Amino acid sequence: GIDMLLDVTKQVEGHSICALGDAAAWPIQGVMRHFRGEVERRIDEFSRNAHRVEPVMVAAE
Repeated sequence: GIDMLLDVTKQVEGHSICALGDAAAWPIQGVMRHFRGEVERRIDEFSRNAHRVEPVMVAAE
């Protein structure tokens, strides 16, 4: 998952005449460079709790 995302950022970065490609890739690379452990922990936590669906509250009309 994370490695694939980083591979995509490397394929986008520097391969377009549009600066938005680089602008989209750099924040992802930075987050993974500095907080990869935290991201992995949160993904694991979410995956463990994904089966727990809380009821959705709907406002009365």
